[in-house]
Amino acid sequence: MKMVISLPDEIAERVRQLPDRDEFVARAVEAALAGSPPSPPAEGEPSRWAEIVKRIESGQYSLGSYAKKFDADRKEFRENFGFPHDER
Repeated sequence: MKMVISLPDEIAERVRQLPDRDEFVARAVEAALAGSPPSPPAEGEPSRWAEIVKRIESGQYSLGSYAKKFDADRKEFRENFGFPHDER
């Protein structure tokens, strides 16, 4: 299949000078697609973030009896945290 794409002039000129530009572009596109994020959810389907928020809001990840200890540890960490350059 042939496809027309638009590139900035300087990039298009560099690609034009390659000995096997079709193969180069095909490999570059394959590599880019392999590292691309998954496609967005279908219309009406919740996103991954929406699903995470829903699980958190439902209390599914409750700390139970560890909640008080976690809050105390978090408070202590926040009060005692500092970068070395903060003490100058």
